[in-house]
Amino acid sequence: MDKYMYRYISVRILYSSNRFQRQNGSTIIEAIVAMFVLSFGVLALMLAQITAVHTSVNAANQGEVTRAVQNYIELMNSQPKISLEVTEDAQKNKIFTLKKDFSDFNNKNCSALLNINLTNAKVKSCVIKDGQITVTWWGQILNKDDDNNDDNNLKDKNLFSYSLTAGQS
Repeated sequence: MDKYMYRYISVRILYSSNRFQRQNGSTIIEAIVAMFVLSFGVLALMLAQITAVHTSVNAANQGEVTRAVQNYIELMNSQPKISLEVTEDAQKNKIFTLKKDFSDFNNKNCSALLNINLTNAKVKSCVIKDGQITVTWWGQILNKDDDNNDDNNLKDKNLFSYSLTAGQS
């Protein structure tokens, strides 16, 4: 075995003028300091883990909103009102274009319509207007006081938004 593998703290303590005693190991103060250092290291790792979980939950919520909006946009694109629009150019030629009208889908509170299920979060607003869906939601709620989802308590901190327009090509 290597002689450096076994390290220990050696302290000489003077008990009398002629006798020295050798102490092997660590003192109680050193052990307490080592426990505090270890505790703070574990605490730092726990905080890093909480932040990672918080970020992944917010990413999952963003994916859920995106999925719900895109599914409803597909429904809107499959059932629009179509009208024929006639315009004339400089030579008085008629130009016929098809126009999609999504006004039948207008809704000021569409979160139940889109079936958005968020984890530890709440949809702030969901609006469908003229073929555009805009969803705004708060990020993950970590504070128990905010668990009641009171709009006044959240005050737009940690706010996310997603918007998509039907009929884009």
